[in-house]
Amino acid sequence: MRRLIVLVFVCAFNLLNAQVELHLDSLLKQAYIKKYNYSEDLMCVPFYCDPFYETFYKKGDTNGLCGKYVFVNRKFELKIRPGFSLPCSFEPRFGEGLCAVNIGNKITFIDTLGKVQFATNLMACSPQRNKVLPFKNGRAKVYKGGNTLKHYYEVYYIDRKGNRIPEKAMVHVVSKKVKPDPVSVAALIQANPLSTPPPPLVFQLPDLPKAFPRSIYPIDSINAKRYLADNKHQDNRMLLYFDCGSYQLENMDIRDTIYCGKFVFTDSSFRIKIAGGFKLPCGFQPEFSEGLCAVAIDSLIDYIDTEGRVVIQTGLKACGLQSNKASTFRNGIATLYIADPITKGLYSTQAINTKGERVRLLEFDDLELAEKKLEQFSNLSAEESVNCFVGRGKTNGIWFLIEKSGKVRKKLELKR
Repeated sequence: MRRLIVLVFVCAFNLLNAQVELHLDSLLKQAYIKKYNYSEDLMCVPFYCDPFYETFYKKGDTNGLCGKYVFVNRKFELKIRPGFSLPCSFEPRFGEGLCAVNIGNKITFIDTLGKVQFATNLMACSPQRNKVLPFKNGRAKVYKGGNTLKHYYEVYYIDRKGNRIPEKAMVHVVSKKVKPDPVSVAALIQANPLSTPPPPLVFQLPDLPKAFPRSIYPIDSINAKRYLADNKHQDNRMLLYFDCGSYQLENMDIRDTIYCGKFVFTDSSFRIKIAGGFKLPCGFQPEFSEGLCAVAIDSLIDYIDTEGRVVIQTGLKACGLQSNKASTFRNGIATLYIADPITKGLYSTQAINTKGERVRLLEFDDLELAEKKLEQFSNLSAEESVNCFVGRGKTNGIWFLIEKSGKVRKKLELKR
């Protein structure tokens, strides 16, 4: 009698612990593996109940499983049953026997048996997009989203009990003898007739710390080629929004998270060259040309060089109801479009040179470098064409040789 009771107990125990296998065809299995990936021989997948494989399951095997996320081993045997959901900003991955999942909208760590080990105080789904990476060397990397800036994260580590690991504060001190960092924006103020007389030479502090040695935007080769093809990067500078997505967070230096949610200028290798101190104007997108680019600094439109130094101050508001605009430079000349304060869409124009000085070239049509038009005029020599333009008067249609300052040198005669 006693043996019979023991035998019944053993059979019941084995029945309760019998492995339930997720039955899928071979192609679907390969698709699952490619999409979800294994970590420590466990993979988080949705339990798909294929009607063609119903005969492979015993009665009650799939109760509470169909359509729910579970963990399976490499034989697709069920190892961790439902009782958790997926976090919104990352996929569950095991590391050193622990995995972060969503339980009650809290990021919670479970072990390989599905038992809860500890819960964090971070929401698994929220506008802050909190994220936790798998454990490595006894600690896990946490990205805690900010409450104000969408792409700003506080980055720290936790131990295997969920406690935050104290770290030494990193203070970056720049000695006065050190050369100015190329990422910092220096205001080299020059006289400009469009604005009031400038104050004495000052150094404008950037809104970000100095660049760190890495300072590179992580991007895979396929997306890098696509980005370079779709975006202009003249003078080896291109405007880039530093978006801290999952790929970026997993591949960037912790310190580079200071750029998250910021616009920066990078070279074609995606290394940050200009960051902080500037913003986007409201009426146009910044773009480099002939070594200069118009951006917004302190709510005004300024031109910076490829190192981020302010070269020209236009004195025009960068944002407003009328949205002033500034063109890129071409042949050493840029056009400022000054919005009418009353009539929306109405602009007056002024031309400036690379020193910010006003030139009167807009009084002429069909402007072109004189050296490109030598063959069209009988009284124009190569020596005379240096650093000059040719253009037709707007009122009389007569061709003139014009200096970059706008001064007319002489009347030109077309060849017959």
